[in-house]
Amino acid sequence: MGAAPCFGETPLDSELTSEIIEAVDQATSSIPESYINERHHIIEKMRHAAPGPYEDLHYADYLDKNESSVNALALEKVISKEAKKEIAKKINEQIEPKVDVKTADLNPAARAAVRKAVEKMVEQLIDKAVDEFVKNIDKYNKQTKP
Repeated sequence: MGAAPCFGETPLDSELTSEIIEAVDQATSSIPESYINERHHIIEKMRHAAPGPYEDLHYADYLDKNESSVNALALEKVISKEAKKEIAKKINEQIEPKVDVKTADLNPAARAAVRKAVEKMVEQLIDKAVDEFVKNIDKYNKQTKP
């Protein structure tokens, strides 16, 4: 990843940066499986609702007419803003003690700046992981054909 990001006079050291990256990688590694499971769940809900709709989607129209709508619904449920916030919250809670140890000798303003920098880094790494998933989503769609 290169040099550790520096925020003002407070460097986010490489050890902490690596721990943050590892935590984000671990937390976001389940996105593909969650997406596949959500697609299966939606398809099953459509099947059980047949001949009526589930979320305005008819099972009789699946694959031919509404596959992209099923994909979009599954994607929205897995990578919504709320889902990303929940992932970020868990990661920030996980690394908070390490950040506190690393910033114990800093004044309160510097500690707050480092915490904000960490939160921003987590958010950006989650967005990057989600973007990478979306870029490769076709391979996951193929895994969920009936």
